Amino acid sequence: MLKVDPIKELQAIKQIKAVLKERDIRYYLLFTIGINAPLKADELVQLKVKDITSPVFRTINQYKVLLPDYLLREVHNFIDEECLDLDDYLFCSVRTGKPYTRQQFHRILSAAVDALELDIGIGIQSLKKTFAYQAYKSGMDINDLQHLLGHQSKKMTYHFIDTVPIFNEHINLNL
Repeated sequence: MLKVDPIKELQAIKQIKAVLKERDIRYYLLFTIGINAPLKADELVQLKVKDITSPVFRTINQYKVLLPDYLLREVHNFIDEECLDLDDYLFCSVRTGKPYTRQQFHRILSAAVDALELDIGIGIQSLKKTFAYQAYKSGMDINDLQHLLGHQSKKMTYHFIDTVPIFNEHINLNL
């Protein structure tokens, strides 16, 4: 099994979003929801319209996960344009009408990363890792992140986001 990484650079995230949006709005929305909410891969590809009707997207381990306003507007515009019903899958193949599989979405992500020639081990799990990494970098406490992700230890969470804890090696008291 290949190692997948979080997408650490905000510029890379913007580039991937642009490529996916150009190819298909579904790809873009699936990716953008995935990096804004800590969902399991199967939950992500199986999202239905009714899952996006509330401002509180999900409650996970007592944390309310909200999607950004711009993303909610884009999702609702997509739902309106496609005339989707509440029980319809958000992201399904135009050809088959079935929701994307993990493998299909992996191929979609890989193609976007390859087109941009980015050096990232990409997979569907990269989206959840990207969410976690960016949450940590924006100031979320590692203990809260550990609890949100359901990890058993901080070490597991640091490993998941592919970073190491920063320790202050100097103590300088002036009593």
